[in-house]
Amino acid sequence: MKIFGISAPYTGSGKTTVTLALLSKLNNSTSVKIGPDYIDKNLHSSVTNINPYNIDRWLQGPQYRDIFLSSISQFDYAVIEGVMGLYDSGSPMKLNSLYYFRRMKIPYILVVDVYKVAESGYYMAKSFITGLCIGVIINNYAGERHLEMVSKPFIDHGIRIIGAIPHSKEFELPERHLGLSTEIPNEKIRDIATKVSKFINLDFLEDLPEIKYQSADLKMNTPVTGNYNIYVAKDSAFNFYYEDSMDTLRKIGNVSYFSPLKNEVPEDADFIYLGGGYPELYSDELSRSYKTLDYIRNFSESGKIIVGECGGLMYMESGIETANGTKRMLGIFRGTVEKNGILTIGYTQMKVVKDSPLFKKNDIVRGHEFHYSSIVDEGEKSLRMEMGKGINGMDGLISVNSFGSYSHFSLSRYSKRLLYSLINSK
Repeated sequence: MKIFGISAPYTGSGKTTVTLALLSKLNNSTSVKIGPDYIDKNLHSSVTNINPYNIDRWLQGPQYRDIFLSSISQFDYAVIEGVMGLYDSGSPMKLNSLYYFRRMKIPYILVVDVYKVAESGYYMAKSFITGLCIGVIINNYAGERHLEMVSKPFIDHGIRIIGAIPHSKEFELPERHLGLSTEIPNEKIRDIATKVSKFINLDFLEDLPEIKYQSADLKMNTPVTGNYNIYVAKDSAFNFYYEDSMDTLRKIGNVSYFSPLKNEVPEDADFIYLGGGYPELYSDELSRSYKTLDYIRNFSESGKIIVGECGGLMYMESGIETANGTKRMLGIFRGTVEKNGILTIGYTQMKVVKDSPLFKKNDIVRGHEFHYSSIVDEGEKSLRMEMGKGINGMDGLISVNSFGSYSHFSLSRYSKRLLYSLINSK
């Protein structure tokens, strides 16, 4: 196996486009996204047809390394896309791309957006070129003369140029209010990846070491076992899931999927998981999916376990406000979702003040919040924010055995508590 990372001096430099391009050229390859971002990894899967993993020490704890090794062990190539700029993380502990590259000895390529610079491109980039950097990809150059000016200082200082991508509108990935769009057709993503890949030279792979991981290297925790019927909401409205969370659910039981947008209902479910996504974009359809709404309401009232994260919590509230009025949702909780136009993003830390299906009282839990909405809900809450916004300093709404939070979590860290709750809900 050969592993390398993709980073940049700052976000928006083209890391994701370059990662997609490389994945399109590498047979039997997979990707890993550093940090909590769902959208980039979902784009990767459009090229590889594989569900990529995130690695995040804040969310996953010390087992992040084992999750990483396990996720890439069966492939010939692994491309690790960094978070924001090389040194960025926006957290109280070291969670930047360089931290992971150094801890796991991952060489990386630096993507340098030169659209507004010439020779200054090198001098801007040089502090991001550490001993692990194997070269640069020049992105967004305006023409051949511009490329010559940009390239010269890199060449003069012995920095390998792995690729040079010209500025072109047809290489741009559309964006929406939570980042890159999740609604780009797979064919378009693959087309962009293929076109960009022609500007990247793969000769650098010859200089990368072959790495072999033995089973002894994968010190995963003893599997948490169960035989429960687990249903996960998955469609255009709900599609933000960490793959290590899904692995955890597969250890606990039999995982199936259903679509609230298609008015589908689970069959003989023991646990329903409503992940993040964009229910606000599909509030009309969701409000008219009466079979799904009735089923999940009755499921909650019966005392069975539901966990909803961010978009899942929004769906569990009484309604979502839109330009055309408030659209009725599940009503498991009594609050209303309001669009406020202000992005809430960042890591969270919470003290558990009341037991829930995921957490035990007095535990400290860590998550990540990422939304353009606010919730007005006076209902009982189980989490007190120590870091992050939540719902006016609290989070973790509870109704019977239904739990909803604005924060996203890695379920791999809380699997034993979830299994305990399932056992006691029977």
